[in-house]
Amino acid sequence: MNSLEENLRAIVGREQLLTDAGELLVYECDGLTHYKARPRAVVFPRSTEEVSEVVRTVTRAGVSFAPRGAGTGLSGGALALNEGVVIELARMRRLLKIDASNRLAIVETGLVNAQLSRAAAPFGLHYAPDPSSQTTCTIGGNIAENAGGIHCLKYGVTVDHVLAARVVLADGEVVDLRSAGAGGEGFDLLGVFVGSEGTFGIATEATLKLTPLPAAVRTLLADFRDVDDASRAVSAIIASGLIPAALEMIDGATIRAVEASVFTAGLPTDAGAALLVELDGLAAGLDAEAERAESICLQHGARGVRRAADERERGRLWAARKGAFGAMGRITPDLMLQDAVVPRSRLPEVLAAIYRTGEKFRLRVANVFHAGDGNLHPYICFDARDPDEVERVHEASREMMETCVRAGGTITGEHGVGMDKSQYLPLVFSADDMEAMLRVRAAFDPSGLCNSCKIIPVARGCGEARVVATRGSRDAVTQPHESAGTQQQPRDDERWEAMFSNSTAVNPSQTSATDEASSERFSASNKAEPIVATSQRLSVGASLQQRLSGIVGDDNVSLARVGESCEAVAVAPASFEEACEVLRLASREDWKVLPVGGRTWLDAGGTPRRVDVLIETRLMTRLVEHEPADLVATAEAGMTLDAFNATLLPARQWLPLDPPDDGRATLGGITATGLAGAHACVYGPPRAFVLGMRVALADGRIIKAGGRVVKNVAGYDLCKLFTGSYGTLGLILELTFKLRPRPAREATALVRATDYHALLAAARSLPHTHFLPVALELLSPRMARAVAPAHNDAQEDADGYALLARFAGTQESVAAQLAQAREHFGRAHGIRSVETHADDAHIWRTLAAVPLQHDNAAPLIWRAGVLPTELGPLLEAYERGVVESVREPFWHAGVADGRLRVVETFETDTETTISRLERLRTAARASGGSLVLERAAPEVKSTWAALNSHATVSSRLMRRIKQQLDPRDTFSTARVLEPEP
Repeated sequence: MNSLEENLRAIVGREQLLTDAGELLVYECDGLTHYKARPRAVVFPRSTEEVSEVVRTVTRAGVSFAPRGAGTGLSGGALALNEGVVIELARMRRLLKIDASNRLAIVETGLVNAQLSRAAAPFGLHYAPDPSSQTTCTIGGNIAENAGGIHCLKYGVTVDHVLAARVVLADGEVVDLRSAGAGGEGFDLLGVFVGSEGTFGIATEATLKLTPLPAAVRTLLADFRDVDDASRAVSAIIASGLIPAALEMIDGATIRAVEASVFTAGLPTDAGAALLVELDGLAAGLDAEAERAESICLQHGARGVRRAADERERGRLWAARKGAFGAMGRITPDLMLQDAVVPRSRLPEVLAAIYRTGEKFRLRVANVFHAGDGNLHPYICFDARDPDEVERVHEASREMMETCVRAGGTITGEHGVGMDKSQYLPLVFSADDMEAMLRVRAAFDPSGLCNSCKIIPVARGCGEARVVATRGSRDAVTQPHESAGTQQQPRDDERWEAMFSNSTAVNPSQTSATDEASSERFSASNKAEPIVATSQRLSVGASLQQRLSGIVGDDNVSLARVGESCEAVAVAPASFEEACEVLRLASREDWKVLPVGGRTWLDAGGTPRRVDVLIETRLMTRLVEHEPADLVATAEAGMTLDAFNATLLPARQWLPLDPPDDGRATLGGITATGLAGAHACVYGPPRAFVLGMRVALADGRIIKAGGRVVKNVAGYDLCKLFTGSYGTLGLILELTFKLRPRPAREATALVRATDYHALLAAARSLPHTHFLPVALELLSPRMARAVAPAHNDAQEDADGYALLARFAGTQESVAAQLAQAREHFGRAHGIRSVETHADDAHIWRTLAAVPLQHDNAAPLIWRAGVLPTELGPLLEAYERGVVESVREPFWHAGVADGRLRVVETFETDTETTISRLERLRTAARASGGSLVLERAAPEVKSTWAALNSHATVSSRLMRRIKQQLDPRDTFSTARVLEPEP
């Protein structure tokens, strides 16, 4: 036994460490048995503290490590290469808390996915992400892979359901990452962490969103003569405006395998393909939607459509779908399950090409997959004892990936890259794209030891992890070559050493010292050159104007003011090339750059100490592409949200975002701020809709993040990082969004009361079996008068609080909800009146525009996010302080998500304002939330910034990311991060 093993045993105990060669066999592969690497040890920590100590001990020894859950992954991602250590989380499986009132659960990440839904069921809730392996896979594994599942078409993938995570970083530090929601601030570290496949750190605890069980469900089985007809039916269903909870396809070969197994469910064995279509929601209108789906299937060649008669039959159908992989084992010795995503509209041609590939390489291919989001899962049948057949499997797999990418898709939608698809990543991303990913990875893991040699392909380095053919093995296609050395692990490639030579220390104490020195250099840069007098700035501005005019022309350069005392040169490039040339010039001359969209939120966040150039996107307004059958559209960043939605209207589709906007907000600006409005409680914030983007970095290089398909886990999700970064990491040039069908009807119930407690109580008692409001907004009396003034003589209504409950969906469901709302609120205690607004768009547009109507009044605007049940106490604390000052509150709050935005147009001295905000922030944090200052007078901002300049693990992590992507601090950091003291 060597010293490393002795140290690990001292941390976790004798029974929590495996080192025997026979015991280690179980951990040399994951669910994809074609890659194998035996670890030197497997350690089973039982707490976050033990995980931290284990990681510190392993990295101190210079040994790589790989986190592991249940080992159900299908990409070779959980292997510990180079005789590394597996850190197994399966024994950390406690369900720590279910908070039914706030619809969340806190779990240790070794908890099995399905166990959470079983525990939540008595409360009428469930955990929506449902991968096929949900009875065995763990929450931690789901987070690492950003797992999807059968019902993610409607409910979203894992990242949409993770509210917070406790993470052990590669140096053993523990950091709490939170969702970039209403009260969040800083970069979306949680968003980029989810799906990082264990290369950024180890999640040990997670706070997860729970979803109400649907009030009603309709499940249809449609059988077709061939796959082509079934594929066209999929596109037609989505294009019609239906969003099923699930839409799955099973081809004929798979049907026959399933029906010959224990999973038999009465599927027609003579069918060429079958679709499983599940719709859920309120009972009102659901049968009409099911009839529409049935009619579309029949119009596109379905031989017949049957509905599940009861829950038992529904369960059998889904058991057959989820058991397909196991059933295929009856007809082939070995199986390679591939994973790729294509636009839904390209399904027929891509599926035909995949079957042709199988014929070309003399391999049997079957398909069962998530058709609704274009997530293909071709099964390649083979015998691993035949080396020639194994080689043909590899060639066929690559051709399938190339086919999907050419069609506008990606190489993986839910299984991840791991080892299996690293070689395919260049099909999707350029060298610059992947270098940006490596830089973000280095910010999380400067040592390069955290699940090393995964995801990003390498030319050299990781040589010990080379995959070579394994002879005489039926279970493996390839196997990493074992290394003789264990103390010195390679970086991802030679670029790693060159790019990150200042942060490659393995010893945690050395790493901390390096970070501190680097942080000092960065802070010094950020503090450089205070804003100088206006006259001097004008002369510098004239020089800048002349040089920039040579790039974009005289008409697109002007002087602009940032804040009260800073003047800059505004430049409006007309193309990506011009924008990049401006950035290259700024980088060479050390100019400070501030990207802007519609200038609606120009003074949001921290005040830049220096701005030389404003880069406006107002001339980049082109709609690049819109494919209704895919529910996806791409546009340049300068297009306004209003213009974008107007172009989508003929297809009855839209981007349902409602940030602060009076019609000027651009797509790039909305994404850069990441701000959401009242409808985010159901539709989601901008981060939930951004599928891909093109971003210009500070040196003028353009990188691509994400793609144009609705599921994509290829590489790191840098879209999450740029969304909400306020232009501090790059200039967003182009965006691809996931869209939603426009509801057939929208209407609002307006409820009034003299006491907001009565409105809160009435809103929280809405039963989800009867109501699915898309927005539930509480308004102060002054806000109510501005947004929805009373049209009667009742003074109580004119001076009272208001609740806006908006319903959207089919004509039938909205009508039913409005009628029930009148009854529900009408009998609630303390309610004065209930009225309905069938034409309600003006109400919500007015609400969104409120924060922008006080540009000249230098208002104080702040937002907070707390648990929904804590919204009442926060409002009490705020109103108590305002009433003492004889002021009238001006706010609106999200009852469903605990979001509060306050607009204060009255004036108080800085000391009083800061003191009050500090008290409110303390109250918010005590409730697990936060408070963010959005807009304020310069002296208030500077004082607030000084109070927030303390260092935390997450702030240091954000600074490392900033250093990696913008080392010269070209983009103004102060919008998000204040320098450390």
